[in-house]
Amino acid sequence: MEALGHNGAPFTNLMPPNEESPLEGKTTLSASEENSGSDALLKAAQTHMQQGIDLLSTGKEGAAQEALENFDKAIAAAQQLPWQTNEKYRWLLAACWMNRGELLSNADDGAALAEAVRSFDEAIPHLESLPHDKEAQYHGTLVMAWMSRSHVLRTLANPDALTEALLSLGRAEEVRKTGPASNDVGLRASIMINRAALQLEFTPPNALESLQEADALIELTSPDEDKQPMAAELGLKARHLFCRAVDTLMQAGPEDPAQAEEWLMRTTDRIEEALQLAARWREQNETPAFEKLQVEFFRFGCHLYLVSQPHFLAEFVLDVLDAERASPMHADSKELRQAGLEMLAGANQALKQRGPATFGAQRMDRLVEIIQSLDAAAEKVQNLPGQVLVA
Repeated sequence: MEALGHNGAPFTNLMPPNEESPLEGKTTLSASEENSGSDALLKAAQTHMQQGIDLLSTGKEGAAQEALENFDKAIAAAQQLPWQTNEKYRWLLAACWMNRGELLSNADDGAALAEAVRSFDEAIPHLESLPHDKEAQYHGTLVMAWMSRSHVLRTLANPDALTEALLSLGRAEEVRKTGPASNDVGLRASIMINRAALQLEFTPPNALESLQEADALIELTSPDEDKQPMAAELGLKARHLFCRAVDTLMQAGPEDPAQAEEWLMRTTDRIEEALQLAARWREQNETPAFEKLQVEFFRFGCHLYLVSQPHFLAEFVLDVLDAERASPMHADSKELRQAGLEMLAGANQALKQRGPATFGAQRMDRLVEIIQSLDAAAEKVQNLPGQVLVA
């Protein structure tokens, strides 16, 4: 899953307000700075940084390597400035390292990714030394540096890297809570969803921790999910992670049957919440980002009903696909119809194969009723207005 809050984009405006960016324009220098030659070094750092950023925007072959060379030259120039005693120069040097790290984080080889981590490790001490109480952007960028570091370590995917990635997200949250970004709900949510996803990538997965993190994120986003697309997207992804975590826990075989039953019931609720939320946004023609998740929730819901409550599977499918039922989950589409037919056909076959052993001779009539309900639901879906599909 792609890390939220991390997009690999260059940091193009890392200067305090009321000052020109070192990446985009000239900066007025004092007489002492001019006499020391800092003006030439500053201009060189600015020029190489901007050239690197411009190269990345071209998308041409070899642009990334040329951009990296320019960022390295920018770092070499910025390191010669008196950044130890000048806030502006320290901010510039941090920007140089951040841009280098973001560029290398898109690489697909371990050596380049290790260099990306090193770049963030160089940037972080500079960002930590800046006066966060003076400029909120310093604080927010430090949080993002820890998140970007975690993203790269997560990409490396070895056990030590995953552990370090989780620690980096923890550090991002610690920093977020102690400065101007403490009230940034979006930043908090980005950390939470990345942490929930990361927990599932360990071997074995930390499924319970992921479930708890997803639960907390749903509580955070719920008040704004009907008003803000980003809150809705985060809420849907949090519910998706919740379902994945429960699936992992169930596959591991929970020792407590009552706990397993609770997880299944809560997962059913999460699936229905997600489908209802996506349906509400569909009414506003705001659902393109949600459609893939919507299909995944639908498939997961079908699977869950098949293994836990097969007698409700047909009803669930029709609640989603049949407008006549006026269900708040209704969201008909070609992809959903096709998924519904496939899941009904698969469930039908699975029940015929394992049904006698599961239901026993005394309850074969119940099995026959369920299979008939699946057949009737499939026929209903086939005859819904619109394109005819084949399972």
